[in-house]
Order: sequence, then C-alpha cells, then structure tokens
Amino acid sequence: MDALVTTLSLQSAQPPISTARINSHVPAAEERSLGTSGVSARYHALLNTPFSHPFSGAGYLIGIEKSPRARIGAPHEGPDFERLQKPHRVPDGGLERDLDQQQRTFTAVMDDPKVMFVSHILRYGLSASTAMSTTDLHYSAYSHTAFGPTLDSPRLNESYAHGWKALDGVEAQILTDITDAETAGRPFTHLMLLSMGWNNDQFEALERYNAIYQHSTRWAATQGRAFNPMVIGITWPSVWGGKSPSDLANRVLHLGSYPTKSMDADEIGFGIVNHIVNAMLPTLEAATGLRSVLIGHSMGARVLTRAYYSADTLRGAVARTGAGPIVIGLQAAFSMNRFRKGAQLLPPFRWMTTGEGAPYQDHAAPGGALALTWAKGDTANPVARYATGAAHVGGRVGHNMLNRRPALAERFERMVLTSAADLPRVVEMGQKVQGNRKVLYIDASSIIASHGDIRNPNVGELVWRLIDGLGG
Repeated sequence: MDALVTTLSLQSAQPPISTARINSHVPAAEERSLGTSGVSARYHALLNTPFSHPFSGAGYLIGIEKSPRARIGAPHEGPDFERLQKPHRVPDGGLERDLDQQQRTFTAVMDDPKVMFVSHILRYGLSASTAMSTTDLHYSAYSHTAFGPTLDSPRLNESYAHGWKALDGVEAQILTDITDAETAGRPFTHLMLLSMGWNNDQFEALERYNAIYQHSTRWAATQGRAFNPMVIGITWPSVWGGKSPSDLANRVLHLGSYPTKSMDADEIGFGIVNHIVNAMLPTLEAATGLRSVLIGHSMGARVLTRAYYSADTLRGAVARTGAGPIVIGLQAAFSMNRFRKGAQLLPPFRWMTTGEGAPYQDHAAPGGALALTWAKGDTANPVARYATGAAHVGGRVGHNMLNRRPALAERFERMVLTSAADLPRVVEMGQKVQGNRKVLYIDASSIIASHGDIRNPNVGELVWRLIDGLGG
C-alpha cells in the first residue's frame, strides 16, 4: 500500500491552532456577519465535520467563500487589488478588439460587490507514528471550528487580507512537507492542483478528489510507476440554493445561478488560483524539481484554464524555470470561442454586453500542455448555447464548432477513444502533442456517459495516461 498512498510526516512545526475542544463548530453569528450562513455554510462544512470526510492522500484543501467587500475589508479601488492588472497584451496574431473585450471581461468579473476570499485551509496526511489518516487546521477566518478555538484568528473585517496572508504562508509549509517526505524516503512525485465545478459543495468536491486520486495512483501502480502527488484542492461557492434537485425552487436557483457562477469561476481564476498557478507552483517547482498537474471538471476546468492563461494579469507572477504544467480539463464548462480569434457573441447579445475576446487563442503560450475531454452524453446547460453562442468544449456543440471552422481546428489534435481498451493509446497521443504543441481534444464518450461521470476507474486511468504521455 505504500506505493499507492503517499505518507506524510506531520511532525514538523504546526500552525498555532488549538485542538482542545473537538465539539466546537463555526459560530453562527460569524457566519451571518460574513454572509456565509444558511445553504452557503456548505462551503465551510468541513470545518464542522472534518474527521468524517477525510482525504485519502496528502495535501491541502483551500476553502474559498464569498462575502460583501465591506464585511471582510476588501479594497474598493476597482479590480486591481494591488496583485492584479488588466490584460494588456494583444495576443500574437490577435486583434485589438480581442484585447478590448478581454479588458472589459476582466473589469466586469472583478468588480462584483461581493468578493471571493480564502476562509480556511485544511492539511491532510498520514501520521508517521500511527499510519492513520490525519486532518489538521492550517488556517481559519472563524474563531471556532471542530478543531476548537482558533488561536490568532483575524478580525472578521480583516478576513480578506488575512486569507491572502494564509495563502502566502501555506507555500512554505508545503515546501517543508515535501522536504520531510523526501528525507523520510517517501518522496512526492508531482504537484497536483484540483478544482471541481458547478453545484459541488465541499463534501462532493472532496469525494471527487478522492476518486481521481485513488484511481489514478492505482493505475500508475499497475504500471510499476510511482505516482505520489502533493495535492492542493480548492472548494468554492459554486451554486445557489440547497441540495434537493427535485425541489422546484432549488432547480430554479440552480439554473439561475449559472451566469453568476460562471463569472465567479473566472474571478477565482483571475485571482486566487492565478496566484497558485503562476506564483506558488512555479516557486515550488523550482525548489523541488516536481512538475505541476492541474485537473479540473466542468467549471473547475474553467477556473484552472482561466488561471493558466492569465499570468500576464498577475503582478507577482513567477517565471517558470522548467516545463509548464500539465492541464487536464474534464468536460470543461467554457466556450470553444475562447480559442477563436475575433469571436463575438451572437446578436442581439453582442449589442448588450461584451464578448470574452478569445483569451485562450494563443493556446501554447503558457508553455505547458493542455488536454480536454468531451462526450456525446454531456448535455449540461444547453441554454448557454442558445443565449450567447457559448459552445462548451465538454459537449457535442464544442466539438461541432471545430468541424465548421477548419482554422480553429488546426489548434487541436483530436482523438476518439473507442473503448476503455483504447486508453493506452492516450500516451502516444500525448507524446504527439508535446511535439506539435496542439491542444489534445479527446472524444471520451466510451468512458464518460454524462457531464458528471468522472469518478469511474476509467477516468482515473485516463488521467494517469495523460500525465504519462504529456511528459509528467
């Protein structure tokens, strides 16, 4: 089992967190003050029941929540926030109109009266002394959690700045964990960043992370390969309403949340995850020699690809000294138009709002490798297609756009996965796009039956073979 599960010593210095009162939960008054109460509490639920929902590997979970700016001390000077700047470079071979639309999109996304912030960070591993799975609190904006009272918790109206401080601080702790594991003879092999999408609360996201982690590490083991990633997972408030899909009010809220949550995903990609992808991970890569792997599903793929293509908007971006990350988008919920130079919204929407400006059109610029899946059975959110012309890459409409636009199709290397038995060929295709620098676009209908069907073992094998083939 040691080859399947990374063991992480937790004997290094711990953050100043008390564990004296295990029955303490997040105070309801603080939830109300931050605007994170009610159904929104689903996005810090792991602070209340962390031990019944463990992660099976080693790593960190970064909990992102959303609050009115004034309540958490977020700046009001516009979308800059000192860390960010508007897109300022016309893509190679692109149009001035594209840059203008990218800037308008950035401003619209980042100028929400509510803002995303890091509210908590959990740390997962295996105890060196007992070999038991452990969960520890690294940071919390709340004064009490299931771990007990939080020492040195910030004032609520300082939560925005303290969330960034905690994110900066976790980088050093991750490096310590990697060094300790190497010393103990159980080295990590990769840095893995995971993001799930629309209508996934913390428990659902963690369940999916466990499935991806377990299935991919087990497949690597069957090939005699060590695959022990240091995992960083994010959770974010990805839907309105409660959990019941049969309740009409919830269904209306779920569907109605889509435009807002699309922008929220882009906000996180421009901001918090941009910092992780283009500052934290390059620093860790340079210090450890490990390669980063980014895996996102649905709007989680939207978050990660937005970050992947947004280094220019991050003032503190760190130049990579080695290969860029391997990025895997499972049934991604963003439009194929993001790759298409000069793309515009359909009328009458183009007269009322701006397009996105094809922010991914310079597809190879970040220097990593991008692979996307689509499936015939993925019919999620067809309304977006008819409302704005957004042809989601995870469904048939995204694939069909390539058939209609040969110039766009030239950016992609397409593959049809005929069955699960065809999965070994993914390695060969991955090696091919390493040479031609195209986006690998896989028809995975034979192993993915619907938009959310990503927890099965075949997808875990696909993930491992993509990492192997793309140079991981």
